[in-house]
Amino acid sequence: MKQTILLSCLVALVATAPAGAQVDLSNYVALGDSLTAGYASASLMDWYQERSYPALLARQAGAAGFEQPLVSQPGIGPILELVSLQGPVIQPVGLVPGLPVNAEYPLPYNNLGVPGATLFDMVFTTGDIYNLLQGNLDNVMHDLILRNGVNTALEQAIGRQPTFMTVWIGNNDVLGATLAATPIDGVTMTPVDVFAGLYANAIGALVTNTAADIVLINIPDRLPFTTTLTPLVEIPGVGTIPLMADTGPLTADDYVTLSAGALIAQGYGLPGGPVLPDNLNLLTGEPGYVLRAAEAAAIEERIAAYNQVIAQVADAYDLAVLDANALFRTYWSVEAPRFGGATLTGEYLLGGIFSYDGIHQQNIGYALIANALIELINEELGGSIPLVNMVEVLYEGDWQSPGVTPFKAGEAVLSRAAFDQLFELLGPKVGSAPRIRRPAIPERPGAPAPELRRAPFPRP
Repeated sequence: MKQTILLSCLVALVATAPAGAQVDLSNYVALGDSLTAGYASASLMDWYQERSYPALLARQAGAAGFEQPLVSQPGIGPILELVSLQGPVIQPVGLVPGLPVNAEYPLPYNNLGVPGATLFDMVFTTGDIYNLLQGNLDNVMHDLILRNGVNTALEQAIGRQPTFMTVWIGNNDVLGATLAATPIDGVTMTPVDVFAGLYANAIGALVTNTAADIVLINIPDRLPFTTTLTPLVEIPGVGTIPLMADTGPLTADDYVTLSAGALIAQGYGLPGGPVLPDNLNLLTGEPGYVLRAAEAAAIEERIAAYNQVIAQVADAYDLAVLDANALFRTYWSVEAPRFGGATLTGEYLLGGIFSYDGIHQQNIGYALIANALIELINEELGGSIPLVNMVEVLYEGDWQSPGVTPFKAGEAVLSRAAFDQLFELLGPKVGSAPRIRRPAIPERPGAPAPELRRAPFPRP
């Protein structure tokens, strides 16, 4: 592989650790997207950021000074909350978002997970905190986290010369197909060949330009966002009937996304009511709400292809891989984790693992990821990191008392405002501003970049 990225800000590469040395997390950097950032209930907020899996891993390893782009409550967002027990109805907390807490930190953050970022974004997209100061929210998460207007997440990670790294990227390369209920290659899903080229180049850059131990994480294919609502409804005096979409009646093998709950509550898909929109409208950007069985299979196949790429790159560089896909599948099986007398599952509201948006974990789910990483590090990299105490996590309480919510998940109503907030950040951009671009595969991930700004950033 040709030499990849060169940064003028890099210090001399750290000498390779001797054989048998324990893994060193003293300078841990996490690359990724919203799952790495600690995003939960459609918001980036300090309470969950402090319980993100990178923050938990750093804490358990005794890595002091693990810096994250903290946002005050109610976050950016704002965070979703349960506002009505009838439904139950979930919507954002007010309209005023939180503010950055430590935007003046003079170095790249240790947690460089950017909500909404695709693999392309990790390699090529920058962000400038001054856009936020001027009220421009078009690129809010990159501006908040990358800040200097010059370097990408990949470049900033290399610039820190970490001793240890995790990379969990690629979720947003296919998530748009789920949120819009429409898999379209090159629009809502990154083409496999593009993903393969970018992923190999990105990981090659990290291996070539750092001496870090690197753990890769693959992509899960099961979420409450698509497993909660049923395509069949029970009507008293009538019996069980299929919901109706604009492409015809649903079958038992089809899926209805969580975002359809608000429409169904208004009569959509029911006898005498308007039909549910099936597919993404490429002209207006309005999402679909139904995943036909074949569409769900296409998304699952795309995730499997990405995970094969991740496995191949890991083999090429002899890197460890956390199988998040297999871990998430246990949440819907007899192997579901059990702690302190409580069984944790992937069921929406009732399972305890996922937050109100049906896509991201809450603190309990992030602790499960942290422990899975710790077990892998201890077994494959010679670590001796203690596990997170899951019983303490289960009963720590707040924000607002996360845990198992005793409501019927199948009756949940994710309000339109809540879904719009989620879709705005994570959904595919169509029309004049496509989210998935199809660039030619570059010979290297990026051109040499100027030095990272070292002057403190002003607090917004």
